[in-house]
Amino acid sequence: MRTPPPPRTLWQNALVIALDAAHGATPFRADVLVDGTDIQAVAEVSQPGRPAPSPDTTVVDATGLLITPGLVNAHTHSWEILLRGTSAPLPLEVWTLLSYPPTGVAPASERLVHLRTVVAALESLRGGATTLLDDTGELPGQTPAGIAEVFRAYDATGIRATCTGTGIDVPIVDRLPFADEVLPAEVLAASRDSMPPSAVVQEAFFAFSREARMLARPYPRLRYALSPSAPQRVTDEFLVRAADEAREHGEVLHTHLLETKLQQTLALSRYPGRTIVEHLDTLGVLGPNLTAAHGVWLTPHDLELLAASGATVAHNPVSNLKLGSGTLPWRAMHDEGVRVALGSDGASSNDSMRMLDVLKQTALAHTLSDPDYRGWPLVPEVLHAGTVAGARAAGWGDRSGSLTPGLAADLVVYDLTATTAFTPLNDAAQQLVFAENGASIAEVWVDGRCVLRDGRSTLVDEEALLAEFREEASRYLADQLPRWRQLQRSLEPAVRKAYLRAWGRAL
Repeated sequence: MRTPPPPRTLWQNALVIALDAAHGATPFRADVLVDGTDIQAVAEVSQPGRPAPSPDTTVVDATGLLITPGLVNAHTHSWEILLRGTSAPLPLEVWTLLSYPPTGVAPASERLVHLRTVVAALESLRGGATTLLDDTGELPGQTPAGIAEVFRAYDATGIRATCTGTGIDVPIVDRLPFADEVLPAEVLAASRDSMPPSAVVQEAFFAFSREARMLARPYPRLRYALSPSAPQRVTDEFLVRAADEAREHGEVLHTHLLETKLQQTLALSRYPGRTIVEHLDTLGVLGPNLTAAHGVWLTPHDLELLAASGATVAHNPVSNLKLGSGTLPWRAMHDEGVRVALGSDGASSNDSMRMLDVLKQTALAHTLSDPDYRGWPLVPEVLHAGTVAGARAAGWGDRSGSLTPGLAADLVVYDLTATTAFTPLNDAAQQLVFAENGASIAEVWVDGRCVLRDGRSTLVDEEALLAEFREEASRYLADQLPRWRQLQRSLEPAVRKAYLRAWGRAL
């Protein structure tokens, strides 16, 4: 059965934050017309040429509504939905022993992968996000069947997404500074012996990518991207091959970049005389299709290189706080012209995928790192990062990110009277960032279709799916989680030594 075309809808006299070239984040009154999948008009009520409704148009009196572009989550991990609430604040290198255990992981069933992804999509939509860059991952390894379920789940919920194939060909012990000095010899040997030769890993990864790319093609709102996990987690050969293939296919190249102090410390020994970013530049990896998550420990020259290349840094302030990773140089990045998007990171390092939370944290966290308040994040910058820059970072800049005629109707409708967030209504943009938590969201539209209304999916039976997920997740974790916790406990003392040493601290 063919899906019926999306309706023609006209919101009259809405308060609009368009994030377009003409208005930026300045609110204004307008009529918004959606026809099919796209925005056909955003016409200021004070100007001539307002769209007239036709007989097949649904007309909405939007006087009490605010319409904005959907937010874009430019870095998350849907895998981590399984591990929400399992970790207190911990450094990344300790936290990852539980959330991404290097051994002892049984594959999740295809059904559990599907359900887990549905939860990620629903939570994202309820938090105002219409697009995700999901650094999908899968333990113990990705399979075509697994990513096919991810695609099916995202398609079923109506969200827009770019999903990655994630590759690593460096043993975990060689991603930790001072590993040879802090880890037992048997742990070092076992880790290095367990990693297949790089050539074998690469052939499997790029074969998977070819199949995943084909699996994504039937879905107009889904795309595939390559994700060499991080420069310290892959060989140069892997990284260069991934960059070349991403350019060949017009895809996003996604990676983690200088998230922690330990990664900066490791780079000093791995790339003598140059930073990681300088090394990436030498390899020819930097470019406008690169989206690098975190970017906390960047030098001034790194910023120059990133700006010149057109790459995007996906800022994850909530995750950075929970993992103690540090504070991204927000003002220096903007002064240098580096593109900055926003991400929630995963639901284990953040415990939430609500992008409205990320907006607020972005606006607030940097007040602690810079005494010059004139350099603190501005609301228009935060909203641009969460929409326009995010769409570009996720590979959807050609279709979404602003309320611009000709782009897809990916939008969020807020009821200005549903809660106290916009009461009194003084500045809708300021209140969207600092006061709104998602409770005012009346509808979420993706590709011209209402996919969420009054907090409920219009496309899937979320009550039944969530109940099934709770049962499946509980069954899977009952056996797995205790063993992962034991692994974390056994390795934590050695990793702690490396962590404190990188910070110049003694035990």
